Amino acid sequence: MTITRRLFFIQLFIALVLVSGMFLFVQWSFDRGFIRYIDEREQQITDSLVDELATVYTADGGWDKLASSPVRWLQLVTSVVGMPLTGKRLERRAQHIIDQGWPPKQAQKPPEGVPEPLELRMRLLDAQSKVIYGSADEPLSELVLYPVIIDNGVTVGFLGLVKDKTVFSAAHDLQFSEQQNQAYFMIALVMLLLSVGVALPLAHHLVGPIKDLTLATRRLASGDYTARIEHQSNDEVGQLARDFNELALTLSNNEALRRRWVADISHELRTPLSILLGEIDALRDGVYTLDDNALGSLHQEAQLMSRLINDLYELSMSDIGALDYHKVPLDLGAAARDALEGFSPGLTEKSIRVETHGLDDIRAVVFADPDRIDQLLSNLLQNTLRYTDANGCARMTLTQRDKRVYLTLEDSAPAVQASELPKLFDRLYRADSSRNRKTGGTGLGLAICQNIAEAHTGILTVALSSLGGLCFTIELPLIMEETV
Repeated sequence: MTITRRLFFIQLFIALVLVSGMFLFVQWSFDRGFIRYIDEREQQITDSLVDELATVYTADGGWDKLASSPVRWLQLVTSVVGMPLTGKRLERRAQHIIDQGWPPKQAQKPPEGVPEPLELRMRLLDAQSKVIYGSADEPLSELVLYPVIIDNGVTVGFLGLVKDKTVFSAAHDLQFSEQQNQAYFMIALVMLLLSVGVALPLAHHLVGPIKDLTLATRRLASGDYTARIEHQSNDEVGQLARDFNELALTLSNNEALRRRWVADISHELRTPLSILLGEIDALRDGVYTLDDNALGSLHQEAQLMSRLINDLYELSMSDIGALDYHKVPLDLGAAARDALEGFSPGLTEKSIRVETHGLDDIRAVVFADPDRIDQLLSNLLQNTLRYTDANGCARMTLTQRDKRVYLTLEDSAPAVQASELPKLFDRLYRADSSRNRKTGGTGLGLAICQNIAEAHTGILTVALSSLGGLCFTIELPLIMEETV
């Protein structure tokens, strides 16, 4: 079953439950209210008739005149229920009372389940409970008696009301109640049909972006990284669409980097290999003489290829996390001092002045692999030695702040353009065309340095130096701080 159908049936089921629940609740509420309405209405009519009877008794001085006038009794009981009789109907009904008593035996019986009219259930008794209008055979226990009290507080009679259980047990079967229930049912049915009409397009609307996502995912899986989803909502589906677009963009960039990476590696390997093969062919053809210079040139090209392959292998191992790290507590200042001493001869030879700050004054202990930290520092110092102009300056500074240690290496001119700083850690990138393969290295050293720093939960950044060159900063977490 598709998501569209699931959503449709879920919404339809919810609508069915809500509409059915509302129908049953309204029906139950109406039935209870209708019964209560009948009770209250009967009570009001009864109270009104009791007041009328008290007035009649006071005016007539007793019940004799009312007892001898069925017309007057009919007028009283039919008027209070809102259905007064007049003319020939009044006379005909009064004759029935004279002939048959009250209530008339020929009175039309209501259908089954419908209560007897209220006026036919009324009885009049005097103060001694003697029946004036009613049946003498009717037990008083079947009547609800309401006393008729005149102004002086004396009870002069009773208005009896025959109990009718039909009013309480089958009020919902009354015609009015049935009409209302039918109306509620029709309303519920219409609402349910409207819910069906709304649920289907709503389900299609909700699932539409998911279908677009499915199609775009298939395109992405087939290698089409230009697939994008046009969905601008701010809900969860819109966020999913934006995340998908970010994923597609990332995969597209990674694919472009991979192709460039393969092309760059092929170019980097082809150049020294072409030179090596060309010199070998020249030696075989007798163009060059096989002497120390020729062997030295061949050896230099072979070393360049070996260094490039080793750097590529080490970088690939670093990318997949396969490099071995044996971390121990390490004094970063001492490690920096040792690495700097290894480059002292080369720096002295180029007359590069070296300044240090904090290496011997601060003992900053980090949890690191000594060999990898030495490799990182050596690569940075090698860049300084290779690119800094003669008679320049190099400065190494060690500082601590907020349980972090910062080791910076600055050098003097030349520098690079500020726009090229973020690209220095890209693989095989050379900011200066003059940095050729013989003097500029493989272009992988800084990428390896960045991976080593990240493996130590650290950060390696680069900026322009106040000395005129570059400033590399290594940030690592401290495990112990001690100022000597």
